[in-house]
Amino acid sequence: MQLTNNIQFHIYIYLPRTRGFYYTEIERQLGLAFKVYQAQFVPNEKFYLFQNTVKVNDDKLVYDKNGFTEFGTKKITSAWKRIEKQGDTRIAFIDGSQEEIGLVISYTAMKDFMPKEEIQSEIKFFLTKPENSKTVEQIINFVTGLAKVFSNNYITIVLDERFNRLDYMFGYRIGCSLIAYIPAPLQAYDFPEAHKLIPVNNQEGKQVGTVIVSLDHFPNKKNVEDVKTINRLDLRLRELKLLPKTLDL
Repeated sequence: MQLTNNIQFHIYIYLPRTRGFYYTEIERQLGLAFKVYQAQFVPNEKFYLFQNTVKVNDDKLVYDKNGFTEFGTKKITSAWKRIEKQGDTRIAFIDGSQEEIGLVISYTAMKDFMPKEEIQSEIKFFLTKPENSKTVEQIINFVTGLAKVFSNNYITIVLDERFNRLDYMFGYRIGCSLIAYIPAPLQAYDFPEAHKLIPVNNQEGKQVGTVIVSLDHFPNKKNVEDVKTINRLDLRLRELKLLPKTLDL
């Protein structure tokens, strides 16, 4: 029997900075992210509150096909209140599927007082998937789906062992590694090294962003050609001022 290697990675959605918002905005953003995950991976997937164990507790159901539960809304409201009281917050969820392992979705927010008081927030997916071409295609479709509903925001992937932030040319900035969404219209002829570029349009059909897929396989920092391709893409984006520092998002 052929063994399948698993690969672990994070997908980050950097949400828009804001001076303030109500807890329903967290629900809205998480609801959109949950629906895209359901559409790509597991239809009608349920999500539960994550508290230091991967074991699903049925009493901690947060979200199902009907939307957020009363318990889920209560926990999100508490997380929202912590932003005002403590200046930051984090709430995490796990899936209810027995077929998938290593899925944790977290919402994190922090109040940044410099140069002006704003709330910086992100949604992060942590996934463990088989390392094969099917998974690469799933990730491309997943990030493209996220880009269509978070079209104003940067989205990027960080591979834990194969190509993490320490391996980026600009470790403190967004990086292409395998895939990234840039909220700007880009053209394929400007990025010949990329495996492909996927345009993302708004409701009026105008291109507002671009999914850049660097490779047709998971990158490896030991592969010189992989590193060259990713570095060239990051350099070009940096020159175009489209590779922001993560702390500025």
